Amino acid sequence: MIDYLDRLTVDWSDFERAGEITRDVVHRLADDKESLRKLVYDVENKPELLAMCERHQLLDYIVLYDALDRGVRLRLHISTEDHFDRPHDHRFSFSSRIVAGGYTHTWYHFDGDLYAEGPDPEARRYLSRHNPDPRAEGVQERLTPHIVRREEPGSCYTLHHSALHTTFTTPDTVSLFLRGPVEKDRSVIMDKAEGTLWWRFGRQDEPEERRRQKAMGLDAYREIRERLEKLGVI
Repeated sequence: MIDYLDRLTVDWSDFERAGEITRDVVHRLADDKESLRKLVYDVENKPELLAMCERHQLLDYIVLYDALDRGVRLRLHISTEDHFDRPHDHRFSFSSRIVAGGYTHTWYHFDGDLYAEGPDPEARRYLSRHNPDPRAEGVQERLTPHIVRREEPGSCYTLHHSALHTTFTTPDTVSLFLRGPVEKDRSVIMDKAEGTLWWRFGRQDEPEERRRQKAMGLDAYREIRERLEKLGVI
């Protein structure tokens, strides 16, 4: 599988075909524990990958493979103990395959377009749940559930960067996540309970403090790797 990744190019401008290819990749890799284990262990010896691994309130992720010039960045997502209903989108399209655990997955319809006015420099001021965007009052009233389904081990799907969804996880949920290149400058996160929203930008557009807060580091990576072994993922 690793040799295959080294040859793989995905054209995400053809979304349907990209979905077919990337779903096949994450299915095959999830079942190829030898290759998956090697990819996870190799991160310790690849500082460029370790530097991209991040810790967030709802999940941690390890970057296993990076070739965005060919349309491929592979991550392994591991849920934390926190579980919240937070509709969000992504700056890129991706395919995901559940390896362990599971979650309730909701797709939403949004009445309007959050990005209709293009770049929004002021959005960079509102980057966390502790400092939500005060301009967003009433936005969540335009959000309605469209599809709700249960994702279990073996479940696989492809999501366009324009889609809004929520993954309400169970403990020890692990998924393989294969993303494409960035297609917009920011993504949104909403907190349904609080009626607030804030924004996420790429690493290059974030304040240094934010980058430090989410950096994983070697010790945390090793702890997560051990957890993956205990779960039988690798």
